[in-house]
Amino acid sequence: MMDKFSGVLCLIIIAMTAGCSSDMAKRTAYETMQNVRQQECLKNPAMECGKRESYDDYQRQRKTLEPSE
Repeated sequence: MMDKFSGVLCLIIIAMTAGCSSDMAKRTAYETMQNVRQQECLKNPAMECGKRESYDDYQRQRKTLEPSE
């Protein structure tokens, strides 16, 4: 729990100081959450761990699921 909070706090600080673009902030947040999930998975062997997905793969999947207008 504290690790998640620390990761999110670091992410917010980095985003605020870097003045990064919206896409870069989303990418950084996604990668941070992937890292947190992977660390939790390593600590808990009973947890079912899926394959780590890249941000680009995630975005491609989202686009295929969005309804087209």
